[in-house]
Amino acid sequence: MKLTEQGVLVLEEKDIDYMHCYRDRDGLRFDDSFLYFLEFQKITLSEGDVRTIHFQFDKEEMPLYEERGRLISEVQSAVRTLDPSYDGSFVK
Repeated sequence: MKLTEQGVLVLEEKDIDYMHCYRDRDGLRFDDSFLYFLEFQKITLSEGDVRTIHFQFDKEEMPLYEERGRLISEVQSAVRTLDPSYDGSFVK
């Protein structure tokens, strides 16, 4: 996971896998595991930081693609807790 200078929060398949691990192993809700992972990656988000989210996993990378709608919604919700001005835009 990284936040570019242009305000693009880039999430890769491995990032989602880590967040699921925290959820499954530690019983954290997805949004809490997302916030923990941001902290672990030393990424801080403030209002206006995130312009869009880029999800980098393809159809071939199952099962994430099948859960894509739920994952997008959960990540958007978690980002909005730190950046209320995030408008919900994302790149598939």
